[in-house]
Amino acid sequence: MKLSGEKMMWKFRAVNNRVAKRRYFIYSLILILMFAFAAIYRVETGFSVKKMAILLSFSAGLIFLYTLISLGKERYYSMDEKEIVYKPLKTKIEDIDDFEVDEKNRVIKLKLKKNKLLAVKTLYFEDLSDMREAEVFLRKYLKSLKNINFS
Repeated sequence: MKLSGEKMMWKFRAVNNRVAKRRYFIYSLILILMFAFAAIYRVETGFSVKKMAILLSFSAGLIFLYTLISLGKERYYSMDEKEIVYKPLKTKIEDIDDFEVDEKNRVIKLKLKKNKLLAVKTLYFEDLSDMREAEVFLRKYLKSLKNINFS
């Protein structure tokens, strides 16, 4: 994690955070199930069972490989006094109503004023020290925003 002026950056890999890891496995399982249902449909409409089994196993292998690569990829968050960025998602600090810290799972869940589709809603961490610094950073800026709004 880096602090530069009023900017904070940290990285994490999903393989080191069990909540993020579970999320990727669920996405992969959903994709494999979709391919399986498509395969069953194709077999019912007259497609060869052998060809469909080969296609299904190949698709499942690719999805599994993609999951392994995704779990190991480093992801970067950056946060400053205006916004939180996790490419391609952005959330403005003023859109955050509150947040919830889960130290056991090393996650900070943001409670937004308005639910947005392309907003950062969860911050994942590998280290507890990074998470505590991000918590202090968020509390500081949310407190300053609330003081400005009351003045």
